[in-house]
Amino acid sequence: MIITYIVFDPFHVIYSYDAYGSNYLKTYNRNKISTETFLKNNQKYNFSSFIFGSSRSSAFLTQDWSSFINDPKPYHFDAFNDNISGIAGKVKYIEKQGNKISNAILVVDNDTFNESFEKSESIVHLKDYRWEDSSNVFQYHLIFFKAFFKKQYFVSFFDLKIFKTFRPYMDEFFKFKYFYTTPNNDFLFPENIELLKKDSLSYYKNDWFPHKPENPKMYEKSIKEHHLKDLELVADAFKRNKTNYKVIIAPLYDQRVYNLKDKALLEKYFGKNNVYDYSGKNELTNYLGNYYEGSHFKPVVGKKIMQEIYQ
Repeated sequence: MIITYIVFDPFHVIYSYDAYGSNYLKTYNRNKISTETFLKNNQKYNFSSFIFGSSRSSAFLTQDWSSFINDPKPYHFDAFNDNISGIAGKVKYIEKQGNKISNAILVVDNDTFNESFEKSESIVHLKDYRWEDSSNVFQYHLIFFKAFFKKQYFVSFFDLKIFKTFRPYMDEFFKFKYFYTTPNNDFLFPENIELLKKDSLSYYKNDWFPHKPENPKMYEKSIKEHHLKDLELVADAFKRNKTNYKVIIAPLYDQRVYNLKDKALLEKYFGKNNVYDYSGKNELTNYLGNYYEGSHFKPVVGKKIMQEIYQ
């Protein structure tokens, strides 16, 4: 069992890879991919412009951003459901590698201060031990090893590997959804894009788009006292590097307004002129075609936002 796991590296956490290509959402860890891709390409490109945030930051493509900041090689340093402690850890790690942070985009929403996955053993959400705590390397790999044999995951893995056929029972473990590009580490939604090309009318009638109330409630306050040290760490790093940064409150599908007290805190740490609020009802959130589903908006939205904030 141990040899099988080491040889096949099912979660791509043991070895370094030139590219990760198509990703099975329920098994790959974006923290690992982002960190490994950064290390793999940093010596060549010496990255100095970074996009931070959860998978919702995917709408801000580095190739679009590049023209606004005059940097041919920005880097997308995100993670699934990334929260403020994960973002702070990445910022600290970047400086530890000796990189200057000249430009930054920080994509924020209510989940940025959510800690649902902070103590979990979800293999998708584990923080990379190299910038979190190097002493935890054994525990880190043990979690992935145990996951390989939970609920007969390994049966699905070898079935798919040998017969190259996706079967319905595998859906608990595998879901083809993202494609990663290197060396900038952007990721796209090929499955959604193909479905839209085939039949866009049916696509937008899908239950991926939940019903929205006429008057959505403002989000509850999410920034707690213990989050302030991470906000301060990121803000101080930006000041130290004289970073040209933008904090973008994401235009979410649900059209709920970002909590005003949380927004005031962001403005306190990052400056009112650097915080851009696209939450609530507006031109971007009113149009259904701007979304892949109820959680992610498209690159056309990210590009439009960048055109506005960098004008």
